[in-house]
Amino acid sequence: MLINKSINLKYPYHLAQRHTAPKGLYFNFLTAEDPILCTKNQYIASKKIGSHSFLEIAGHFEEDWNFNIRNSETTLWLAFQFHGSSSIKGFSQATLVHQQYLGYFNRDQEISYQIKAGKVAMILIGVEIEDSSSLALEWNTLQLDRLQVTQVLAMEKIGYRIRKVLDLIQQAKSSAYSLSVRLQFYTSNIIELYHRDLTEQRKSAQQEDISLLHRAKAYIYAHYMDEGLKVDTIVKALLTSKTTLCRVFQENNLTVNAAIRTIRIYKGREMLRTSNDSVDMIAFRLQFSTAKYFIKTYVHYFGHTPAMERKLHPPPMEPKYAYKSDG
Repeated sequence: MLINKSINLKYPYHLAQRHTAPKGLYFNFLTAEDPILCTKNQYIASKKIGSHSFLEIAGHFEEDWNFNIRNSETTLWLAFQFHGSSSIKGFSQATLVHQQYLGYFNRDQEISYQIKAGKVAMILIGVEIEDSSSLALEWNTLQLDRLQVTQVLAMEKIGYRIRKVLDLIQQAKSSAYSLSVRLQFYTSNIIELYHRDLTEQRKSAQQEDISLLHRAKAYIYAHYMDEGLKVDTIVKALLTSKTTLCRVFQENNLTVNAAIRTIRIYKGREMLRTSNDSVDMIAFRLQFSTAKYFIKTYVHYFGHTPAMERKLHPPPMEPKYAYKSDG
């Protein structure tokens, strides 16, 4: 994969007169042959070293623009946004802003990067993946989905640890032998740190999901007799989204409506055992549309009718009071 031949710039200044590279560039190992665009205020350069590819974009751009990049081998790309904003066309979750980064797998598909106008500083590091199973065995967050041509992973902040390794890559200078080995080592360190960030993100998301599930169940317990209890009601009360709430329940083999129905039917069994209310009244209080539907649901859950429930577990007798006259 030769990046210089696979990048297609769609940018009005790509024919501008070349200048010397501006100050403050990122990769020190890039040479005078590597720039694709080099004007007074804009700089784009790339270089392939062994199985690793490096792309740098820096400068001030007066309007939105985009470039296309393609790799012939399955590649794990890591994109780091230091200034400005960029996004991968067609992926809503792949918009980077100041001090964010993400990874994505790409298998022989042209990717279009959308760059916002203004000050931009970003780098991309690509690693060709010969054995994706070995990669996933070492870093289980980096599972390659063979059904997807392009697979975008989660976004993270550029933290202190990542920045320290990037500094080492930045300081690396061109050499005849050791550069490739050093860059491979540093890139492996970044992948390891990305894996840790993804692992922590998953743990945090799981904890948030568990908390949301418990809060939703508690809300249902507190409002099971409310006529308006439904998914939208719970979403509004818990300040979450319908998609998130439904996903959390589905991941626990439940649906929100099934959870409401389950809590209501168990409360119905409790009412049958502890009160002398009629089945019709219990069904009405628990917001079942009809007593017949309540009975059908009851049989489905417990294997017998509400009438049999009362025979098996009779409610306490109501006290009888004798009437006494004053005379």
